[in-house]
Amino acid sequence: MMRRMLIPIFILAMVHCKDKEYLRIELEKESGSMISMRNFSRSSYKETGELEWKLKGAESYIFPKENKTIVYGFEFKQFEKGNATSAMTGDRGEINHSTKTVVLNGKVKLKTNDGKYIESESLTYNLDEKTLSSEEDVLVYSDGTTIRGKGLRADKSLNKFTIIHPKAVTVGGSNPLKDKP
Repeated sequence: MMRRMLIPIFILAMVHCKDKEYLRIELEKESGSMISMRNFSRSSYKETGELEWKLKGAESYIFPKENKTIVYGFEFKQFEKGNATSAMTGDRGEINHSTKTVVLNGKVKLKTNDGKYIESESLTYNLDEKTLSSEEDVLVYSDGTTIRGKGLRADKSLNKFTIIHPKAVTVGGSNPLKDKP
């Protein structure tokens, strides 16, 4: 009797269960990827369980053989003690997992939690050294001063930076290059 009741319930359950619908990216921007995803998100946590960083993207393409990931609509935030310390965005980001570098292209912006920011069309972030570099035109805003130029070398917090070929400086506030007490 029990067996006869279980069979119709099982069949009814199977009829009403639907598989999740996954969207395949039909017009891929990158060819040759093993995996392509929409609304990509990845987080990293320290051994203590504290959030270290979050990466989001509109589209993501993973190339395991080349050990790289390409993310369109790149949004990267770093955290310390639960607070965002910096946010970096760009139209396209290429993460090379072997060299531990991120190359951002297209409307690149980096903002720190203390009000500094960089704008450029291209920016390279070295994850090991925690340094930023660019060969493109850059705009750096720090403590009321805006510097425009070509080429950049900086630390990730923008406390130390060098504009390779400065073009214009607009001074306001205090000197962003002086040593902080």
